[in-house]
Amino acid sequence: MKRIIDKSESLLLGCTIIFQIVSLFTLLRVATGVAGTNPNSSNTTQIVVVPKSLNQSVGVPNTTVQFVNPAGNGLDASLLLAAIFVAANIAVVSMLAYLYRKKKMKWFSIVISVFLIFNVTELYFSFIAGLFSLLPIVAAIIASVITIISAAYGLKNAVNLLALFLALELGSSFPVLLQSPLNWIVPLVYSLFDIYAIYYGRLGRLVKQVGDQGGEQKKAVEPSEDKKLEGRKKSILRKWPEFGLLTINFGNIEIGMADIAFYTMVPAIALILVSVLAFIVVMIVVDVGLVLSFYLFRNKEVAPGLPVPILLGLGALLLMYLLT
Repeated sequence: MKRIIDKSESLLLGCTIIFQIVSLFTLLRVATGVAGTNPNSSNTTQIVVVPKSLNQSVGVPNTTVQFVNPAGNGLDASLLLAAIFVAANIAVVSMLAYLYRKKKMKWFSIVISVFLIFNVTELYFSFIAGLFSLLPIVAAIIASVITIISAAYGLKNAVNLLALFLALELGSSFPVLLQSPLNWIVPLVYSLFDIYAIYYGRLGRLVKQVGDQGGEQKKAVEPSEDKKLEGRKKSILRKWPEFGLLTINFGNIEIGMADIAFYTMVPAIALILVSVLAFIVVMIVVDVGLVLSFYLFRNKEVAPGLPVPILLGLGALLLMYLLT
């Protein structure tokens, strides 16, 4: 009898659930005011805010640093900014595709990876420890150094763990950072864009090319010692994954780091906008959507990871929002 969910899928689902729960406690920590520009000492003595009921939302204090849309907080401004985010995404993927053909993609991906893990780690730990703590900058430097060491020494497991760590930080930080309606629009736009990127854009073709090349390398005959030495001289990043920290491996599943970040983000948005109960409902719906994606795309070489879980999750969030 064929298993409903295999080992790799179980690992991805379990990791997603853990990250969603961590995002809950991150928001409960932020709600104490510890991450504010002028934290209240009486509030920051709390470790986390404990909701009094399932119908209570968890608010982000006004003094907490949030992303300010230069065009305003209206619907039109948010759509414009989301379009700029997508355009930037297209530009990065196009650059990756170009550099892949030039055999220089790994260098670009490590630059992006170090940039991301430094900035996102500093941001996340600022929400945990506060803006005036030394922990955020220390954690960001340590994460960046470990990333560079992992690249230099080909520590694939370390790279995978770093990518997971980055997804957790990003998914837990976005709900705090993005104001409404941007926190609705960004996951919605990226879910729709994911369909285009995989089936019609360069991302799908690039992923297939990288996957095909990896398979060919595994089947290749073991090279001589001279050729091995020559290969080592040519690239000190020979074991660094092509996409760096932008993808995560769960056995036979390779998924975008940002996909897991969005799975983490959407339930946390429900916690801020509606209630603890909404967080639980949306979390369950997103996870069910993830399992449904396993079933729908199991035999596909490349498939979009966002549309089913995120669109279902946003639908559940909208329903809970209207019922409140």
